[in-house]
Amino acid sequence: MWFSIDFNSHVPVYKQIKEKIKSMIATGKLKKGAFVPSIRSLAKDLGVNLNTVSRAYRELVLEGILKVVRGEGYVVEGLDTERFLGKKLEEFRKMVLTLKGDGIEYEKLEGILREVYGGERNAES
Repeated sequence: MWFSIDFNSHVPVYKQIKEKIKSMIATGKLKKGAFVPSIRSLAKDLGVNLNTVSRAYRELVLEGILKVVRGEGYVVEGLDTERFLGKKLEEFRKMVLTLKGDGIEYEKLEGILREVYGGERNAES
């Protein structure tokens, strides 16, 4: 499977698909010129309606991230990675402010970051 969807999330499935594809481009897992799975194939793999994947792809085309190659499918056109990651960091910052306002202590958040990143940070030093 290419990636998975969280069906319990409050985020609509088509938006999750869009974000997953953008993340794959931002991390270099999908390069400019690479074809993404067909609508039918991805819908089958994810267990979602064709229209859901179609909407995600259509919006990615409108955003200039994918382009349609007639008779071939959808290909990666590009992504403003800096802007995409900046948006993600701003969302993270807002969540941290919300958690701080809810009384979550810094040490608890730091512990979660250490848990998520594991030994990655120490390996880089």
